[in-house]
Amino acid sequence: MSTLPPSMPPAPPSLPGITPPRNPSRARRVQIAWLAALVIVIGLILRACEHRDNTYEGIARQLTVAVQANDLAAVQKLENSETAVDMTRARLGQASDALAPLGHIRRLREAPATGDPPRVHEFDVSFDRGEVHEKIQFDPDDKVFHFRYAVVPPK
Repeated sequence: MSTLPPSMPPAPPSLPGITPPRNPSRARRVQIAWLAALVIVIGLILRACEHRDNTYEGIARQLTVAVQANDLAAVQKLENSETAVDMTRARLGQASDALAPLGHIRRLREAPATGDPPRVHEFDVSFDRGEVHEKIQFDPDDKVFHFRYAVVPPK
């Protein structure tokens, strides 16, 4: 006597327009892949729209940080040779005393020039505890020739 293999349950009837269910774990992986791709694309778009310092903003940022730290050598490195010789500890100390209490730089942007001579750039600098308007004149080698600042009174 031979035994027959156990019979399989009948397949569910196929209805037109309805697809049978797919592998749910594969569908979940595809959803995760699409979500990851979307997050990457959004991140790239945001990064492309982010502000990057231009050459003069970068120099102004370095100079402001060096002044805040009362670092004479760093300030003199950014200045041209004539201006670096004129920089004294007393002058740097006064500027440092004005800028250091303002905290870290949050934002530094070049402001539109208001009737300035060539190679003079103006910057609006926002700190943790205040704002400063800086005016820097550069020599042809992009070294600092003159540096002036004015602490903006709080509103």
